[in-house]
Amino acid sequence: MVRLRRSDPNGRGWTRRRAGAGFTYLDEDGARIADDDALERLRALAIPPAWTDVWICPYPNGHVQALGTDDAGRRQYLYHPQWRERRDRLKHDHVLDVGRRLPR
Repeated sequence: MVRLRRSDPNGRGWTRRRAGAGFTYLDEDGARIADDDALERLRALAIPPAWTDVWICPYPNGHVQALGTDDAGRRQYLYHPQWRERRDRLKHDHVLDVGRRLPR
C-alpha cells in the first residue's frame, strides 16, 4: 500500500496541450515530459480529452491525480484509487453508524 500525500491543485503541477490527435504533457516549468514511466502514468489516468484547464499532480502518490473542467464548465477530479477506497470505506462506516443511532 502506497503512502498517499495531499495534492494541492492550486500549487504547481503538470499540464497538457493538444498536439495533433493527442496531447503533449508539460511539467511545472513548461518543459515537455519525455520520461517513459511518467508518460505511462499520465496515459493510465485516462483524463477525458474534452477536459480543459487540466492540472495533473506530479506525484504518483498524490490524493488528487488530476482535475479539469468538463464541457459544462464543472470542475472534475480524478482521485488516486487508494484515496477513493478509503473515502468510500469511511462513508460506508458513517452510514452504518447513523443507521445504528436511528430510533427503532
